[in-house]
Amino acid sequence: MTQLSIFIPVYNDARWIAGALDSLLAQTYADFEIVIGDNQSTDELAAIVAGYHDERIRYHRWETHVGAAENFNRTVHLCRYEWLQMLSADDRLLPTCLERMVERITETAADGARRLALVVTACRRVDEDGQPADWQYYRSWRINRIPDGRYSASDWLRATANPGALPWNIGSVALSREVLWEMGSFFRAEIGLSADVEMTLRAAAFGDVAYLSEPLLLYTVRDDSMRRTDFFREQARHGRTTTMGAALLSGLGVHQDKRVVSRAERAHVLAAVARTHVARAVQHRSIEGGGGRRGALRDTYLALRASPRVVLTAGQLGRVAFAMAAPQAVVRRAKEYRDRRRPTRF
Repeated sequence: MTQLSIFIPVYNDARWIAGALDSLLAQTYADFEIVIGDNQSTDELAAIVAGYHDERIRYHRWETHVGAAENFNRTVHLCRYEWLQMLSADDRLLPTCLERMVERITETAADGARRLALVVTACRRVDEDGQPADWQYYRSWRINRIPDGRYSASDWLRATANPGALPWNIGSVALSREVLWEMGSFFRAEIGLSADVEMTLRAAAFGDVAYLSEPLLLYTVRDDSMRRTDFFREQARHGRTTTMGAALLSGLGVHQDKRVVSRAERAHVLAAVARTHVARAVQHRSIEGGGGRRGALRDTYLALRASPRVVLTAGQLGRVAFAMAAPQAVVRRAKEYRDRRRPTRF
């Protein structure tokens, strides 16, 4: 029988931890453990966990406080079972999530064709009250619709690099323990906010990905958590690459080390990297603390280096020209108008 380790790296998440645990204990599939790695919390988290009397729950308080990525990486090594899944304290799994994921694992094992590295499911965005928040999260972003099915290394690399925001979240990604050992680490801290994307790309170089388009995770969109402005501010600190660009290039490098990557695949990934630079060029003019026209010009240059063909299309050229030429107030109003008038369609 397939066994899963659900690990929850936490720090001062007393407000959220009970909801995460309740969603796990309500699963229709029961063969799993819950591993909590407490990064020296100072709130009531430990007391809340102690109130749960289920032998599947293991709580470990670390002796030192470290960065988030390091806490993820050290907590995963406490897990004992063959499939590893990280859940944030403020996210919730739907009751059939683990059952559906195990079904895909079992189907793949019965197939006997290629090795399975990952199982990934789509998610829904909700607010702190559990109400739909897809529009609040995505706004005018296009969504990268990934069809249900099984993906080879090449297929997953291409699917991830397609235009649009990804429809899944790390909370519903199950990783083969064997693949993790071969990869070396769960998250790479240097990638930043796109480390989850980079992890799945690395893993896909070692085996297939089973993707379920059914949303089986509720991802909480919080007022006090990462906002899109914070995302682009962190991108700006990365200098010569965006966070998503760094994830794509790192994943591409691992694939090139593990297999023959075609010129078409590489061009597809570089086109995606170029689009992230064009997006950041606009953000330099539309958010507080952006890099202004100089930042927009730098990212346009980096986009051209990655994929001139993408930048020199009418649509992308128009975005870049507007970002650099229009007054900042006009750029900001245009962005606000787009977010209001072009909500994502589901």
